Amino acid sequence: MRSVASLVALLGLLWLGPGQAATDWAQLSPAQREVLEPMREQWAALPGEKQDRLARGAERWTQLSPEQREHARQRLEHWRQMSPEERQQMRDKRDRFRRLTPEQRERLRERAEQFRRLPPEEQERIRQRFRELREQHRPPGEEERRLLGCEPGEPCKPPKDRRPR
Repeated sequence: MRSVASLVALLGLLWLGPGQAATDWAQLSPAQREVLEPMREQWAALPGEKQDRLARGAERWTQLSPEQREHARQRLEHWRQMSPEERQQMRDKRDRFRRLTPEQRERLRERAEQFRRLPPEEQERIRQRFRELREQHRPPGEEERRLLGCEPGEPCKPPKDRRPR
């Protein structure tokens, strides 16, 4: 009997295909079920891939500190308030970032961290300078590139204003 059940389970997995195996609600940890409780009624109808993605996300959520959870809530709220065009721009930027080499990503992270360490007045002065450049439709000059740590021959983008709208 046990071998028949194993065979049925194996055939079911093969039928669903790779990455499509469904996660039964009972297989979730208590913490994951608590996070995903609003989806309980529709859980069985979700594709296996989506169930897996949600289960992983719920697991990550349980590992966050209260401060990290609050930050994530704020980011989600900001995302919800964005227009469809703004969301698409964000997706495009994410995709461009993912196409960078690991070295380019690290350099970008370092520049962003340097910018965050600047006093708020200096950050605002740099943002204002880039707004002026954008209005003039011209790329940043050597002073602006130096302030942001842009590498020679690489595009130099203005820093993001990360304050919630």
